[in-house]
Amino acid sequence: MSTSPQKVALYSVNDLKNATDDAIAPYLTTLPKPYAFRQEHTTTNVKLALGYTAVLIAGVLFYADWKLGWDATKAYTAPACVAYFVLNSALTYWIWAVEAGTVFVGVRDGGQKITIRSFGKKHSPVYKLKVTYAAPSTGKKWEDKEFTGTFTQWFNIHGYLEHKEFQAWLNMNIDVLRNAQEEMARKDKTDRIPVMMPALHADHGAERETTLSSGAETSPVPVSTKKGRSKKKA
Repeated sequence: MSTSPQKVALYSVNDLKNATDDAIAPYLTTLPKPYAFRQEHTTTNVKLALGYTAVLIAGVLFYADWKLGWDATKAYTAPACVAYFVLNSALTYWIWAVEAGTVFVGVRDGGQKITIRSFGKKHSPVYKLKVTYAAPSTGKKWEDKEFTGTFTQWFNIHGYLEHKEFQAWLNMNIDVLRNAQEEMARKDKTDRIPVMMPALHADHGAERETTLSSGAETSPVPVSTKKGRSKKKA
């Protein structure tokens, strides 16, 4: 079932950035094969694992203290607090140093990997992307660049994201997407088969030559083959 477009408050830069970030993955994963990317969730999974583990430790300690009392759980409180502190420190490091604004990581069938990071500033309409496109197996980089745009380029005055405009902006600035669009356009042009009109036979066309100005066909006028009788001389 298709979902209705999400309206975003134009005065909220954070909402504009989040909506724009969310539009990247659906576009890159739905390109025709072999240009589509398969999204990887490793960085997100690690972040969730660290966060949920820290919350689980805190929850278990609270429940045990509530049910068993301080005397029964005081031996476990200090190790649990240390583990919670370590996990939260690791989570903070992961978000700021490893994930570092990553909004999409994808791999193509050939093993090429694209990483897209987004950045924005409070009260600023500028949206910046950092794109890296490389082959992890060989370490070769085809693309490593940064470029900027403004939210007004793909959000209309009503607060809805115009996906065609946003995708055109991505294609214009990311080389691998621009090359994919050009290859698809050439392939589409090559695959088109010209439709030939059937030739008309000469005798067929001769039978339909007599037409009215309105385009309706006229019935052929019968021609009498009888010879007129000559008048008798007086």
